[in-house]
Amino acid sequence: MNHFSGVRGDRSQNDRLRRTKDRKELTPVAVKTVATLFDLWALPPRKAAKLMNVDEATWAAMDDGSWQGILSAEQLERTSAFVAIYRSLTDIFGESTAENWPMAANRLDPFRGKPPVDFMASGDLDRIQAVRRHLKAVQHAKAI
Repeated sequence: MNHFSGVRGDRSQNDRLRRTKDRKELTPVAVKTVATLFDLWALPPRKAAKLMNVDEATWAAMDDGSWQGILSAEQLERTSAFVAIYRSLTDIFGESTAENWPMAANRLDPFRGKPPVDFMASGDLDRIQAVRRHLKAVQHAKAI
């Protein structure tokens, strides 16, 4: 079972993410996963912190494994979206490009010449989900 489905409208998943006990259980794996993913993407600490909606000191503790907090439901949804983005990228382009794509300038909408990570960091969870949907559409088109 994928604990990070992040599917909106999935009531049982949303209920689960509201329960502190469940978020506490999911947090260590989620933090380790997102830290590994952001390392693959070579994100600067400031950008990584912004994407996880935390301050830089909190991100540094998350990244080095010393953070003892509990992710919010919204932060778990972010993590789910980042994992889905990476999976889509590896399916569409292969692993090497999946690691470089988020930081590379992209002329397509909605990025308008900027790296996708800048687009995601300039907004809230909706921006991250927009990138996820964009890649799912590309993935779907590739499969046809």
